[in-house]
Amino acid sequence: MSPTTRTEPLDSETAAAAFGLLLDGAPDPAALVGPDARVERANAAFAQAFGPLAATPGGDPALLPAALSDRRGLERLLRDAATAPLRLRLSLRQARGLPAPFEVTAVPQPGGRLLLLARDLSAVAALERSERRYRNVFDNAVEGIFVTTPDGRYVDANPALARMYGFDSPATLKAHFDDIASQLYVRPGRRDEYMALMTEHGEVLAFESEVYRKDGSSIWISENSRALPGPDGRPEFYEGTVMDVTERKRAKEELEAQRAYFHQLFESSPQAIVLIGVDGRIVNVNSGFEALFGHEAHTVRGRLNREVVVPGERIHEAESFNRTVLAGQPIQAETMRRHRLGRLIPVAVIGYPVRVAGRIAGVFYIYTDITQRKEFEEQLAHQAFHDALTGLPNRLLFNERVERAVERAARREDYRFAVLMIDLDRFKTVNDSLGHQAGDKLLMAAARRLESCVRSVDSVARLGGDEFALLLEEYEHPHDVTRVARRIHEAMEKPFAIDGTGVVCGASIGIVLRAESYRGAEDILRDADIAMYRAKSQGTAQYKVFNRKMHEQATEFMQLELELRQALDRDELAVHYQPIVAVGDQRLKGFEALVRWEHPRRGRISPDRFIPVAEETGLIAPLGQWVLLQACAQMRRWRDLHPEAAGLSMSVNISSRQIMRRDFLDGVQEALDRTGLPPGALKLELTESSLLKDSKVCMETLHALRDLGVRLVVDDFGTGYSSLNYLQRLPIDTLKIDRSFISGEANPEIVRTIIALARNLNLNVVAEGVEREDQLERLACENCDEAQGFLFSKPVDGFNAGRLIARLLGDGGPCREDQRPERMRSMRAVVE
Repeated sequence: MSPTTRTEPLDSETAAAAFGLLLDGAPDPAALVGPDARVERANAAFAQAFGPLAATPGGDPALLPAALSDRRGLERLLRDAATAPLRLRLSLRQARGLPAPFEVTAVPQPGGRLLLLARDLSAVAALERSERRYRNVFDNAVEGIFVTTPDGRYVDANPALARMYGFDSPATLKAHFDDIASQLYVRPGRRDEYMALMTEHGEVLAFESEVYRKDGSSIWISENSRALPGPDGRPEFYEGTVMDVTERKRAKEELEAQRAYFHQLFESSPQAIVLIGVDGRIVNVNSGFEALFGHEAHTVRGRLNREVVVPGERIHEAESFNRTVLAGQPIQAETMRRHRLGRLIPVAVIGYPVRVAGRIAGVFYIYTDITQRKEFEEQLAHQAFHDALTGLPNRLLFNERVERAVERAARREDYRFAVLMIDLDRFKTVNDSLGHQAGDKLLMAAARRLESCVRSVDSVARLGGDEFALLLEEYEHPHDVTRVARRIHEAMEKPFAIDGTGVVCGASIGIVLRAESYRGAEDILRDADIAMYRAKSQGTAQYKVFNRKMHEQATEFMQLELELRQALDRDELAVHYQPIVAVGDQRLKGFEALVRWEHPRRGRISPDRFIPVAEETGLIAPLGQWVLLQACAQMRRWRDLHPEAAGLSMSVNISSRQIMRRDFLDGVQEALDRTGLPPGALKLELTESSLLKDSKVCMETLHALRDLGVRLVVDDFGTGYSSLNYLQRLPIDTLKIDRSFISGEANPEIVRTIIALARNLNLNVVAEGVEREDQLERLACENCDEAQGFLFSKPVDGFNAGRLIARLLGDGGPCREDQRPERMRSMRAVVE
């Protein structure tokens, strides 16, 4: 239209038609209402929203629907909108009967009419709610969500993405990145690959990349995104999600590495390896299997393993192997397997289950050819079971024969056998005076004479050194055995001609009769050995028959010694800890370490039984060092776990045999160095008898310990016969009153005297064996420093002792006198 063109006004008919078109084409409900509240015209959206207009009999315009028939509301519209448009928010009832929020606009028209326009606000509210839900999901999603531009800038990002990339907020993330291609991706060109995929497909799925975080570190992410086209159809934005897959990526890489390692190990192993399924069929074999058994891998896959390599006579064994391994228990055995050509191969086999996702999915068998070892073992069999010097059976073969005799006696009531242990009385003299060669000749000659004293069904063996043994079988009467013993004495008393010199050696003999009552060869030989040493102690050329009393005494002692050695090796021993508390306020001061032995068959064995055995046999040294190391390590752990335990001490009992050893100081230093325990936290408790030995070694060790910082305690004080003058010169810190002086029957003056003595010597005093409240009260009255006993706690394991520390040192430390009963109840509650 040119600027000079004028528009002619429309005539009324044309204007009415145009108005009708506008009214009918309006998307929202619209109606023309007359002054009498009758609808002169309404559009389809109006009828759809509020129902069809009700016709009148006279052909007059329809009344407003019920939703708009409120006369007061209509009058307000007519009145207030008579001269200017009016907009109100009303809750209107729709055609389906449900109220909905509407924004109603009334526009005055000529003739007192109103043009009513109604906009349904429920859709707007729904849109707003949808927007809020979207934003809530966007902001709180676990995954990172983003919107970026094709040129590499972030338009929007949620908090999860910001955290993932190391930013405080989405705003700082968007401000940081102005070129994703160069700033985000670790590998150059990765953004170009992303863009190429997006261009080709319009989306990118599971796009994994290594990306930088804000601090320069890197993570692996997986992106899913799509292109959002603009008005021109070209991508305007990219939106998508990001997941941190670093752990999954690393786990996958580790798994792939493990698979590669396994494959290389499987294929490169010189041992024959076969993988079979739970059905017993071969899944795969390696090159070692092919080389050992002559089968190519492709010819055996899918076949039963037992059909391929198991000899017919070993089928049941192989099935037993499979059942055991499939039940979850590995097996290890030596057996025979068959080559493709039929020959048997001795192999060592290891079988173990293959677990996948927690279930057993198959079995690995690893075979090692032991042909050469078996051949070598056969060559050494004679040497292994016979004495090289005399040619007699050695201890191993003799034990085996005795074992067979024991089994035979268990099957046959009429079978009897006896064992004789023989020691040459003067062999050491001959060996030292005439030389080892002469000694060897004497041994060979003695072996021949012993063989001449027995029958062919009997066995003569050399057990080692100048010790021989005889197994007499099928004898009829005990006198037959003693006659053999006397015959041996007679034979050994005859001179031996050794290098031109006549030598008489004699023999001591120990005899075990009724050997059929034993269960094993070792017990028989041990008892025969005991009887032999008993005979030797009574002079030369003696024999002694082992009796039940000797058995009960010696067996108990030796068995206990043996089992104690085994207990040290098998970790059957444990250390328990009894708390030592301050008498005045029951503050925890430390613990005494006490060794305990929980025997697998006998149950708990008292220290009163096994400590003397350890003392006599020399086991006290390794046992004491073990206890010392355990106790120091435990106190170190407590100090690490409970800072408030820094002032606690650990007391360890030391025997006289330990303190007399020159390497004892090194053992204490080693325990402290290995555990990191300060020397001042360790107290060594020694009895009066061990401390008061007038030994230069003992005194040097005591002073060295004191110089090291270790504190020394006189245990069981008052039970010995010590010299007070000598006691004054000892580098000790504490006297421990023996429990016998704490009991109610003891003279309280003794305790008072010991405490007074300790005060004069500037020593600390500990009372042990406190079991009753009245005993504790007397000790408090006498100003005793510390106490221990069942009143406070029995000895407990390290776990419960740790609980005591946590309870007693974590409740505020010292307590008032009226709080002490509660403190002791609390202490006992921890360990009961």
